Amino acid sequence: MPDIRLQHVSKAFDGTAVLREVDLDIAEGSFVAIVGKSGSGKSTLLRIIAGLEKASAGQIETTDRLAVAFQEARLLPWLSVVDNVSFGLEGRDRKKVALDALVEVGLRAKADVWPLTLSGGQAQRVSLARALVRKPEVLLLDEPFGALDALTKLDMQNLVGELWRAHGWTVVMVTHDVDEAVRLADRVVVLGDGTVQEIVPVPGTGPRDPDDPALAPLAGRLLRLLGVPFAGRRSLELETSPTRLASSLSPVS
Repeated sequence: MPDIRLQHVSKAFDGTAVLREVDLDIAEGSFVAIVGKSGSGKSTLLRIIAGLEKASAGQIETTDRLAVAFQEARLLPWLSVVDNVSFGLEGRDRKKVALDALVEVGLRAKADVWPLTLSGGQAQRVSLARALVRKPEVLLLDEPFGALDALTKLDMQNLVGELWRAHGWTVVMVTHDVDEAVRLADRVVVLGDGTVQEIVPVPGTGPRDPDDPALAPLAGRLLRLLGVPFAGRRSLELETSPTRLASSLSPVS
């Protein structure tokens, strides 16, 4: 059985259809990227999987153990980094559990600092640690690297890929960057007009070398499927909205 199953899922806001009869199975342990132009319904689909939006019609099957990335950072500024990671945990060993997670994301040295002293990439690492301690089965990411500089973005992509392989999560990531999609995912779902237009498999296992020549044709194919008229351009921000803030990972209760 798949970890996530969507059957005939539709969603409308004020009578305007955003999703139309979406059918999608996401296998346990897979990494799926969802791409589409602004208004294609990709973030709405992710929120429905997370249980943050209710579908207008259709059925959704998934685990209760999942974490989701929001658009803005959600670290509590009056708590230290380690206390942010352990927030909501129970048990006498909760601080040790949080420290172990910070070690895994490479931020043990920042355990006692305040969140406002962190860079954007460091804040995202703390958010990953906060997800780790809750042992999710499914990780949902909504454009988690969109506000990072190029080098930090590659570093965070590597970290998410390494954690995915280490923990065996099922990951679903919404992104506007086709290069990011083919670098990390094993399948890319192309949304358009609220429906699944095509599902493109990506050979190998992410995170892939960004200079891998095999990635360019796949990225180009995705751009063509999305109707992007820029020949030879591998990467494109498909959203027309202003630059978003870096997102963080928070558990869904």
